[in-house]
Amino acid sequence: MEIIEKQQSIVAFSHPTRSQKTRPLRNNLLLSLKKNDPELNFYSSLDPEIMNKLLKKVLL
Repeated sequence: MEIIEKQQSIVAFSHPTRSQKTRPLRNNLLLSLKKNDPELNFYSSLDPEIMNKLLKKVLL
């Protein structure tokens, strides 16, 4: 009995190419607030909705 081998071409996988190294966005200080004793620092990564809620609670 003869074994017939099927020949298949070899195909290279395509690797995802990375663009130039991207730096993460800077987390900039937006607001520094001191009322009485506590000090609050708000950074750009903070969700604006959360920042507004916190400011309302602290300033009222």
